Amino acid sequence: MDDTFSWDVATPPIFFTYNGQPSTAFLHTWQREEASEATDGGRVRHCSWVDPATRLRVAAHIRTFSDFPAVEWVLELANDGVGPTPIIEDIRPLDLDWQRPAGQTIMLHYANGSKCVIDDFLPHTEQLDAGQNLALDPVGGRSSDGVLPFMNLQGAAGGCIVGIGWSGQWHAEFDRGEGGLRVRAGMERTHLRLHPDEQIRTPRILLIPWHGDDAITGNNLLRRLLLAHYCPRIDGELAIPPVAHMTMSTFHRTGWTDEAAELDALERAAPLGVEAFWVDACWYGAGGKWFEEVGTWTVRADSFPRGLRPIGDAAHDAGMKFVLWVEPERVRQGTALERDHPEWLLRPHDSTADWIFNAPENSLFNLGLPEARVFLTDLLSGIIADAGVDIYRQDFNIQPLPYWRAADAPDRVGMTEIRYVEGLYALWDELRQRHPGLAIDNCASGGRRIDLETTMRAFPLWRSDFSDVGGPEHGQRLQSGDQSQTAGLSRWVPLHSAAVWTFTPYACRSAMSSGVVLYCDIRVDTFPAEAATRAIAELKRLRPYFLGDFYPLLPLSVADDDWCAYQFDRPADGDGFAVFLRRHGSTVDSVNVSLQGIDPGATYEVGMTEQFDDPPRSPMAGSELARLPITLADRPGSLLLLYRKVDA
Repeated sequence: MDDTFSWDVATPPIFFTYNGQPSTAFLHTWQREEASEATDGGRVRHCSWVDPATRLRVAAHIRTFSDFPAVEWVLELANDGVGPTPIIEDIRPLDLDWQRPAGQTIMLHYANGSKCVIDDFLPHTEQLDAGQNLALDPVGGRSSDGVLPFMNLQGAAGGCIVGIGWSGQWHAEFDRGEGGLRVRAGMERTHLRLHPDEQIRTPRILLIPWHGDDAITGNNLLRRLLLAHYCPRIDGELAIPPVAHMTMSTFHRTGWTDEAAELDALERAAPLGVEAFWVDACWYGAGGKWFEEVGTWTVRADSFPRGLRPIGDAAHDAGMKFVLWVEPERVRQGTALERDHPEWLLRPHDSTADWIFNAPENSLFNLGLPEARVFLTDLLSGIIADAGVDIYRQDFNIQPLPYWRAADAPDRVGMTEIRYVEGLYALWDELRQRHPGLAIDNCASGGRRIDLETTMRAFPLWRSDFSDVGGPEHGQRLQSGDQSQTAGLSRWVPLHSAAVWTFTPYACRSAMSSGVVLYCDIRVDTFPAEAATRAIAELKRLRPYFLGDFYPLLPLSVADDDWCAYQFDRPADGDGFAVFLRRHGSTVDSVNVSLQGIDPGATYEVGMTEQFDDPPRSPMAGSELARLPITLADRPGSLLLLYRKVDA
């Protein structure tokens, strides 16, 4: 660990208040034990402290890596005594002082989360001056609703990435004093006592120190670490978002879909190069609107009399995976779950939360109840097995925070949220264990539940509802938002995908990332099959580079008169690509950029194209790539540049 982020080995940087006293006043006096074990790629230390009077046990499980300068930990608190504990509150698994000279500049880099708006995932930078306090937290209990739970602190010659793994209401605070910066993070509210034999966990904390003068160095360490040690794998291979086709646009256009329509769309999708066929919110219930039926998870007999298995089998026969949408956490009034198990549902005191689906007709399925979670796990596992699902898509169109807080007793504040979040992880982990080839698509009204823990289990195939709500009605601003989302989210999370409606090079390159979703009706006669095929082929050629380092080449905005440019580079292979996107309102036809990760003394083979083709390569000196003029006559327009190092 970098010495600027070091702490007392005996006491990691944690904080809580117990019986009115700060943990810094007593934790070092408790009985302490430590053990360690080697793990794949590193080591884990298990440190615990026990209060001799009440038998409260506090344990920190601290993970280090042999190939990254990173440290991660989870804090657990357990009552090993015979009676309830005193009140435990203000639990902060991260409470760290970063010592910096008083006059040294400290910058905090962070990003928007998703709010179904054009600037989803747009980056921000704040200078933290002496006496300044900045707090970040999401809206309504979904971990990236409004702000991402990843940050990058930058000092004079380096900094530190801070990642939070908590799929609920986290809170991070940055308090600049004269002698440095205090960084605190954890759940937003905790004020609870533990009953005998009870145990809880806290948010997972990740720190990655980095050196240098460019903050993107830290972001790329985060990307590399996530790909190497966190992102899920299937049969030892990284689970990468596919090129998928989703038929919900057909359902919206016609108001109806059935087995024949789905099979027709599937047959048309396969020759395009589509890798996954996706059935969304149109397959369940008894004939009502999709959002009125959540909670009745039976296949619609009028649309799919043979169930969903014929579609899953057809997808597999065509060489595609089968994606199925479910929203199990929201339960609508009058549905099967509401009628049969009202005791498993959480209801808020009011419906004032800032989301349309937080209505009196909706309840929250309580994943914190073990018997409820077991039932739901069995139900979902059966659906996955019966239909032959390869990618289980879990949506979450509700803000859970008012439901959690309404269920808490005054001396158990935060407990419902803790049990719920623990239950979510247990549900996903059990589904992956029962179905070893299963991938999970993490959706929550778009990308509103992206954090370190969900990234360990899933990827977001639908990173923002901005692509859906309004869709093409946004006009060319849709592409501006797509570009912001790719260049914004890719700073922090390497695997995600978004929707594409039209198949010009500009539109497709605006939306592309490690995967893409064809969100259009491919059954209409006017569908541009040839252009779609060429766009998909280009994405597949580029996909390996999306797993490399990411570099923004121009400042990112969502302004109509701006350009967007970014680069993905594979340093071990000496190759990569850059994309340049001139927006529809830009009056500037040329920009100068400096490609990153380039050896100025080497020669590169470079190809450039504005079309969907694999361009011929010509030699170019690395010094030329370090200052490169790019011209685009068309607005909007796009240029793809590919490069490969050929000698040093």
